[in-house]
Amino acid sequence: MKKTLTTLLALFAVFALVACGNSSSQNSEKKSSSAISKMPEIQGFTYYGDIPQNPKKVVNFAYSYTGYLLELGIVPATYSLDLEKDSPAFGQDLENATQLTSSDTEAIVAQEPDLIIVFSTDENIDQLKEIAPTLVIEYASSDYLQMLTNLGQVFNKEEQATAWLNQWDEKVAEAKKDLSNVLTNDTSFTVMDFYEKNIYLYGDNWGRGGELIYQSLGYAAPQKVQEDVINKDGWFGISQEVIGDYIGDYAVVNVNSGTKEAASSLKESDVWKNIPAVQAGHVLEVDYNLFYFSDPMSLDMQLEAFVKAVKEANN
Repeated sequence: MKKTLTTLLALFAVFALVACGNSSSQNSEKKSSSAISKMPEIQGFTYYGDIPQNPKKVVNFAYSYTGYLLELGIVPATYSLDLEKDSPAFGQDLENATQLTSSDTEAIVAQEPDLIIVFSTDENIDQLKEIAPTLVIEYASSDYLQMLTNLGQVFNKEEQATAWLNQWDEKVAEAKKDLSNVLTNDTSFTVMDFYEKNIYLYGDNWGRGGELIYQSLGYAAPQKVQEDVINKDGWFGISQEVIGDYIGDYAVVNVNSGTKEAASSLKESDVWKNIPAVQAGHVLEVDYNLFYFSDPMSLDMQLEAFVKAVKEANN
């Protein structure tokens, strides 16, 4: 009897240890999945609440950074601009996402997010931070490449960020070499698009291909673009009559289905036809939906499209 009791006690102890081990393992897994971000001090980043390191449900209103999140493996459950869903670079990744605005409080609550990401200029931050931990980002507080590193630091994905940046440097160097037969380092480009039939020019930090052309590839902007666009607000509206003063060796014209009519109207004008770059066939018409953003996923596709367009213009 004593021997039997001893055996039962020993078995009980083993089961207890196994149970404790399983419990510890489950707790560890739970802790890992809900680990809190280090929330590093980054210029332009403000945190409200405990930001999860591995968020499971992200409501994102900072649309400029959708492609950054996706590159790091973070798939937002929402989007706010049609341009996100229409992006050839990452739109398919938002196939199951819901379109929301930051004022859709009830719909945001229904999403049960564990993280909300929003621009610092959003008027609804006070309401949003009461719903879930909120990461607030000031647009252009860091350049387009540094932003990937910043987000990598927040979500413990620095290795992924570094890997992409190293690969990007190699791709850019290869593209520059590939284009050196038709472009010199001082070749100038003008980046433009249309809004409600008006013409807008863009600098090196407002998307539309500006970051790619002026920063990554290092090509020049015409003097007037440098003075009135890059050195000032980063974008500038002009009339058709003076556009010739702003066009460099090449014009990069962002067009989509919504702006084709305005683009056609400009192309039919005598002012446009008399611009040297136009007469030389140096007009690169690019997909506005692809070139609008400057995130890693967009840049990868933009680089390929840009190289192809330049080569075709010089055939």
